[in-house]
Amino acid sequence: MGSFPSTLTSVPSYWPTVSFSLLLLGQILSIPCYFFVGYHIIFEKSSRKALHNHVIVILLFYNFLGITFDLSLTLDYDRVGYVSLFSPTLCRFWQLVDNGIWYGGIYLMMWASFERHILVFHSNFVRTKRQLLLIHYIPLIFFALYAPLLYIYLIFFYPCDEDFDSTVDLCGGMCFYATIPNWFLVYDSFVDYTIPILLIVVFSITLLLRFIRQKQRLQQAVTWRQCRKMTIQLTLVSATYLMFDLPYVIIFLVQTCGYPDFGSNVIMPYIGDLTFVPAIVLPYATLMALPGLKQKLRNLFFWKRHQRQIVPLTTRT
Repeated sequence: MGSFPSTLTSVPSYWPTVSFSLLLLGQILSIPCYFFVGYHIIFEKSSRKALHNHVIVILLFYNFLGITFDLSLTLDYDRVGYVSLFSPTLCRFWQLVDNGIWYGGIYLMMWASFERHILVFHSNFVRTKRQLLLIHYIPLIFFALYAPLLYIYLIFFYPCDEDFDSTVDLCGGMCFYATIPNWFLVYDSFVDYTIPILLIVVFSITLLLRFIRQKQRLQQAVTWRQCRKMTIQLTLVSATYLMFDLPYVIIFLVQTCGYPDFGSNVIMPYIGDLTFVPAIVLPYATLMALPGLKQKLRNLFFWKRHQRQIVPLTTRT
């Protein structure tokens, strides 16, 4: 994903099979959870109206596209060695999901990690309709649409000669790379990926520290349980970005500073596909933070018999 330099290196023969199996298992297990959590948030009135769930709904949708469309095509390519459903239209949408939608999810996660500070510690900032519009809805719409709209233009409308290749992952590189100014490539690497990932880490760690520091004060408030769940949810999702995206960012930054081979022989072959992991973990982190979901999930798997009430014959009419 993204526009980072890569170096082909030798990896253990078993690693592609291990990576493929883990991603496939994660995909199979996460898809039902996406449906379950999404249905609950959309059709449960209290969850649908909760401000902190608005960004989660869009984030779930974006990552669901990544899990079902992008990851499926990636796994199929890894399995057969070519794009089996090859067509220019498919290639364009694959590149859009792999870049525009994926970057959009990162921007949304960055905004969610910042907005949690407002919702947990400064809820008075979103009391009025005007405050909600300026502080909640406008930033949410901007961060949700910026990257997808940018890549819709670059992939579908930017003037360049397309040359899709069925033997290359993602049908080859996006054609605008050949003619677009170099400053945009730098901008794309830093502004669309590196900086948001670093900000996710910073905002999430500071939120956790502030939460621990003010735990006693929050515990005296009615909203203590909800604040705790919002913090746990964000911490779990952010931890996956910390584990699987931050090393990639660090490698890129070091390589950009003049060490192009740094990390390529050890980390780069193992990190690329694992950037799907945050999308696999997201519905489970959301599941843990939404009220009543765990009990409903148990009821799906453990059916309880309801005792029939037998009405005595003497009371019947």
